[in-house]
Amino acid sequence: MTETFKPHQPMYLQLRELIRTKIEEGEYQPYDSIPSENELAAEFNTTRPTVRNAVDALVEEGLLRRVQGKGVYVVDRSQELVESQKVRGFREGISAQNAVPTVKILSKNRRPAGEYYARLFSIQADDMVLVARRLNYVNNVPISIERTVIPLPIFPEIEKIDIALFSLYDAYALFGHPIAQAVERLDMVRLTARDARFLEMKENQPVMVYDCISYDETGAAMEHSRMLRRGDRASYAVVY
Repeated sequence: MTETFKPHQPMYLQLRELIRTKIEEGEYQPYDSIPSENELAAEFNTTRPTVRNAVDALVEEGLLRRVQGKGVYVVDRSQELVESQKVRGFREGISAQNAVPTVKILSKNRRPAGEYYARLFSIQADDMVLVARRLNYVNNVPISIERTVIPLPIFPEIEKIDIALFSLYDAYALFGHPIAQAVERLDMVRLTARDARFLEMKENQPVMVYDCISYDETGAAMEHSRMLRRGDRASYAVVY
């Protein structure tokens, strides 16, 4: 690709605006990774340090996000909401407490919905759902294991989103179904040996169970999740 650059303006600023234009025009989509520094340097006939400076400027603006070992991703800013009006997912809730959330994918697979999820999501029993199991960390400490079921007829492109890096609630909003309400039930169970290892606890120790169904603005169910959460590092508050 050949671009005409102005000789008296810093190259990284011009490159910054070219990348910004690609984001605004949709060539670089939200949650997608942009080309590597080497690829951008070759595309625009410039150097890696120049590319890095341009990308860093867009990271500071919140348009891009660097993920160590993964690359640089486009941030979805189309669904920015007032925090007090937003139903928060794990990442948003933890970040609001000035802590650092991270997520590890334990498993992710497709399966037929079956009768229960067919009724819940208003789909067919032989339609496919995505079942994702994640281990959530706060400040590098394992906090919870979460199993999430997502209807693929409603979100056929959800597997393009790296859910280890991005919030599912943000992804639902991107695909036209922002979460407006979540109904949660709280219970207690004892840990299996396997789950105890993930949470760095002992087998049979009690943990809190959050069973949650999330709904969009029309009242349709978009997600069912079941979270096992350490009671020694969590609390539960209800606002009336």
